[in-house]
Amino acid sequence: MSIKINVIMGGPSAEYEVSLNSGSQVLANIDKRKYVLRAVVVDKDKKFYYADVDGGIPDVHNFNSAGSPFKGPFHPYDCKEIWENCAAAFLALHGEYGEDGVIQGYLDALGIPYTGSSVYASAVAMNKITSKFLYELNGLTVPAYSIYGINNPSVTVDAVIEKHGFPCFLKCPQSGSSRLMGRAGDKDSLVSLLKELQESAVDILVETNISGAEFSCGVIDLPDGSIKALPPIEIRSVNSEFFDYTAKYTKGEAVEIVPAPYPDELLKEIEDIAVRSHKILGCFGISRTDMMYDNSKLYVLETNTLPGMTSTSLLPKSFEAQGGTYAELLDILISTALKKRT
Repeated sequence: MSIKINVIMGGPSAEYEVSLNSGSQVLANIDKRKYVLRAVVVDKDKKFYYADVDGGIPDVHNFNSAGSPFKGPFHPYDCKEIWENCAAAFLALHGEYGEDGVIQGYLDALGIPYTGSSVYASAVAMNKITSKFLYELNGLTVPAYSIYGINNPSVTVDAVIEKHGFPCFLKCPQSGSSRLMGRAGDKDSLVSLLKELQESAVDILVETNISGAEFSCGVIDLPDGSIKALPPIEIRSVNSEFFDYTAKYTKGEAVEIVPAPYPDELLKEIEDIAVRSHKILGCFGISRTDMMYDNSKLYVLETNTLPGMTSTSLLPKSFEAQGGTYAELLDILISTALKKRT
């Protein structure tokens, strides 16, 4: 008997397009002999549209155009037909509404299992400031940081420069895919970035630049209850000063090497830190932790609870590097979600 899965994508965040691309890849690669699929797109106004995947993959980028197979819009409080007979939701959402615990709470209220972490872990991991506190509390090393904003009046521009120097990184606490962040190389760019980012967040995270190798390591929960780290990936940006949005999602703009060409001892340490981060934040199903290596020390940057699933995304590449297929990865995530929440 086929299992009905709703693949949810889109949302109001700055990662809207990334999410649609992730959702498209999931729809294209999932085992259609085992699963009956429904594409669910959340638009930027948080309204829902859906289309059943009977043959070809619907164009999720044009879900509300004339002739589209999608039905909608539906309000989240009045869309019962979208969820009828849904065994589980596959979350291909990123950022606000999708990765911050909001959609998780909504699905919990509906009683629908979903891939990925719970409300708590999603919200905590999504907040780069809160997660840093937890990393430090549990003995992990993070880059030196400050919190700039009205809640921390002692953290002035001059104080930031004195503590962090240049270059330094500025990040909105609840955004991913290198959106709503930037690299300041002097005082003018620092002031400009702070002003720009404060339009989106009350507090801005400022981090000291770490020069060194950059790694990302995925972690998955298996249906038998065990937790497995995937082979670490080394990331080398080609034309960017750091692994920004363009480098992440444009082919040829980054070299992603998996397995990373480093001693087994270091790779094992990266895997251990990724699993520890997964557990510290209470993640479930899937996560991917990014870190830097400098002066024989690993610095944890952040943990993503719903990593990208596009054709250029890191986690599928890592899973495939160990001999698995994209379809097998999707099957594990769905099977784990169903088993955990039954």
